[in-house]
Formats: sequence, C-alpha cells, structure tokens
Amino acid sequence: MTELTGAQERTNRPLTGWKAIAGHFGKDERTVRRWAATRDLPVHRVNGDRGGPVFAYVADLNHWLVSHGPVMESPPTAPPTARRRAAAGWIAALCAACLVLALAGAVGWRLLQPPAQTSPSTAASSVESLYLDGLYHLETRTADGIARALGLFAQSIATDPGFAPAYVGLADAYNLVSQYTPAGAEETYPKARAAAERAIALDPASGGAYAALGFNTFYHGRDPQAATALLQKAIALDPANARAHHWYALIAMQTRDFTMALEEIASAQRLDPYAPSILANKGLILFHAGQTQAALDILRPLGRSEPSLLSPPAYLATIYLATGRDGDFLREYRLAAEISGNRTRLAVAVAAEAGFRTGGRPEMLARMFAEQRRQYAMGNEPAFKLALTAALLGKEAVALDFLEQSMQRREPDILGIQLEPALVGLHADARFQTLVAQAGFSPQE
Repeated sequence: MTELTGAQERTNRPLTGWKAIAGHFGKDERTVRRWAATRDLPVHRVNGDRGGPVFAYVADLNHWLVSHGPVMESPPTAPPTARRRAAAGWIAALCAACLVLALAGAVGWRLLQPPAQTSPSTAASSVESLYLDGLYHLETRTADGIARALGLFAQSIATDPGFAPAYVGLADAYNLVSQYTPAGAEETYPKARAAAERAIALDPASGGAYAALGFNTFYHGRDPQAATALLQKAIALDPANARAHHWYALIAMQTRDFTMALEEIASAQRLDPYAPSILANKGLILFHAGQTQAALDILRPLGRSEPSLLSPPAYLATIYLATGRDGDFLREYRLAAEISGNRTRLAVAVAAEAGFRTGGRPEMLARMFAEQRRQYAMGNEPAFKLALTAALLGKEAVALDFLEQSMQRREPDILGIQLEPALVGLHADARFQTLVAQAGFSPQE
C-alpha cells in the first residue's frame, strides 16, 4: 500500500455522501456501505439520524486505511458474536495505527517523508495545533472524540517526533480508551505506558508524562502507593497541571482519602474550570464522601448541559441505586448504556426494567443478575458487576466468589472494591479483606 504523505495526514476536510466517500477509496458506494456496516469505517450521520445524510473526515478515513491494511472486498457477514468482537475492536485498530505512527517517529519518521515544504515556524505551529485539537477532542470523553484525539496526537508526532507533549496526549488518550469505549484495557494500557515513558525520555521534567504514568500505574499496574508517588512527582514538576491534580483526586477517592480527593479535585477545577470531566468527578467524589445532595446538584445539571458525556448518567445511576431511587436508577442506567453504545448494559437495562414493572426492586435486581450472568457467560460482562448485584441481593458468598474471579481476571473494576456502596456489608469479612490487600490497598479501620 502507498505510504500516506504528511500533507494527506494533516488533511481534515469532510466528505459528504456515500459517493464522495467511495470516490476517496476508488470504490463503488455498495462497497463502502458494507465497510461501514462490517469493518467499522468511520462514517457519521448528521445529528445521529440513522436515515440522514452521511459524512466522514479524510483524516479518519486515512487512519482507517492504515489500520486495516490493503483494502479488500469484505468477507461474508460474520455471525453475531464475531460482529460484537469486530465492534469492540474498532478503537483498538485505530490505536494500533496511531502507535505505528508514533513509533515510526521515534525511529526516524522523517526519513519516510518528502522534503519539507514549510518553514520551521509553520511546522512548529502545525505540530502544536494538531496537539491542541487533540486535547479538545480528548476532553469530550466520547468514543468518537477519543478516536479523533488519538489520530491528532499521532499526526503531531509524525510531524515532529521530538514533541513530548503529543506523547503525553497519546498516553492520556490510551489510558482513557477502555473507560469510554468497548476496547479492552489489556490492549490499550500498555500503549499508554509506552507513550508516557517516551515522553519522559524526551522531557524528564514533564509533569504531564508522570501524571499519565501514575494513572496507568494505578488502573493497570494496580499499585496505589507507586501511583501516588508518581502523581506527587508530577505535581511537584508542574503544579499548574490540572490533569495531574485530577488523577490524584481519583486515586485518593479509591483509597477513601476523601479529604485529599476533595482538595485535589478543587485544585484541578481551579486550573481548568471549564472541563466537564473534572466537574463530573467532583460530583462522584462528593457522593462517596457522604455529600449526596451536593453530588446530585452537580451531576443533574451537568447531564443536561453535556448530553453526550457518559459520566453524569453513569454516576447518577450509581447514586440512585445506592439510595433506593430505582426508577431514577433505571432511567440513568439506560441513558449511560445508550451514550456508550454498550449493548450488554442495554440488555441488562431492559431486563431490570421488566423486573421493576412486575415486582419492584427485588425482581429488578433478580432479573438484572440473571441477565448479567448470561452476558458474563458470553464474555461481555465483568465479574465485578455481578459481585455488586449479588451483594445487593444479599448473596454474600456469591458476591465474594465473583470478586475473586474479578481479581483473577485482573479487571480494572476491582479497584473500586473499597468504594462501592453495594459492598459495604462485606467489609468485615475475612475473604473480602484478603481481596482488598490483593488489590493493593491497606485495610480500612
């Protein structure tokens, strides 16, 4: 396949309609429609209208082309399980393409490019512009936004392989992929660590790089002490780095140090007062710190003003389930499933709604658990989620069994073991305390 030139990579113009998109590849419309349906071609519809006109960005199509290799005719339609795996792998494919671009820069990307046609000042401006655009899309915390951010950071690196901030952005994006898309954490966290370490090699004083490494060390390495030390170093190097304070706040929340968590999230908010993700996590921290109404006062209006942001409905669902507001829980749980495009959670929502209509909370939880078990058997639901529902049903031994399975599977969710309200009744159990220690936490008094 012909290498994409630097000019092509920087192109970000939209193509409107199937004909224009097909022309970009030199294919017919039927072929690109099939790629959109079965090979995750990044095609969008205006306002999400399934019957509306389609459009795509040239840069996205180019990255898709790189990640999928030579464009060939699609095989026959895959069975449902294979289609689910393909959908779950779309972001991983883009991540792989971005990492190829980044690593190519590290070993001599410039050798692959045609002679530069722009002045050094123009090139520097382009590098920074791509990086800043990536930060904007990363803050959306949507699957599409994160995918676009990955592409922009990779383009920045391709233009200047020595630009450390772009590697920091790449690390932050990879760190967040599994939290906001169907991609697996084991596929993306190692790439985040590699990007953060590359940024540190380029700039040993990069507070942002140490912050990304700290986040990764906690959520992937499951080492709270080492992660805390890395975040403290990041803040010492760059006290004005909002993301370092933000990540530190989340780690402090998971270790139940709510005083520190609230102090750090306040610092993050002062440094970046317009970031909706910081405000959403402030609401979550307030809830776990026992300030439920204050949390609701933040999350409810935030959900209305940022309807595409996953965290407000996801956090509200947690709060409403814990406080017995089951109708509100069902609404927010379904909304979170719809925003994330998570078919597994949508199936659980449907089962829970049917149970609630016929038998109130007990039947809601019972049907939730039954559907979660079905999804778990197909590899679609983490064991940790089943542990929470089992605990709410009073099945403590079953909950502990699923927590042990979650630990064995190295599920990132296990880091919430001390925090989840559903598990409070297990805190004194010896098996539970052993799992807490295995997760890297000191037992709470």
